[in-house]
Amino acid sequence: MFSFRCEWLDERTTLERSGFDLGHMTFTGEQGSCTSHGKSPAQAMMLAIALKELLHGLEMFLRGTQSKYEFVGTDSSFSVCFQKGRRGRITVRCGRTELGEVESAQLCEAVLAGVEAFVTRPGNELPESDPVHEDLFSSIQRFKQLAREAPLR
Repeated sequence: MFSFRCEWLDERTTLERSGFDLGHMTFTGEQGSCTSHGKSPAQAMMLAIALKELLHGLEMFLRGTQSKYEFVGTDSSFSVCFQKGRRGRITVRCGRTELGEVESAQLCEAVLAGVEAFVTRPGNELPESDPVHEDLFSSIQRFKQLAREAPLR
């Protein structure tokens, strides 16, 4: 089972969120887990921008012919590598740590579920006037379309 989770760096209750606020990502596969949380040096990233980049990068990777995609968190050194294998399976690595293999459809479902859980959680909302809002939600809509398509390359 593959899962994806993200969270803001801080629990803000009074001020509006910004697309430039920092946060963390965690990827978990059958063989392990990797997270930007609790690293030294710090690996927090501009989370909303990073989510947009992750969704767009995975979409291009899964629709295209490239065999590898490396996601690097915005303004961070946190990175995750996705590599195509046989029969639609994707190997996920974080540095030297292999998280395991996942089918492309399961990868899409897990990332989409994690992103949607994050953006709909109370207190995580980006104001519509935020410069990142439209890009993030457009990326989510395109990724939903990708998740509905099968088979993926």
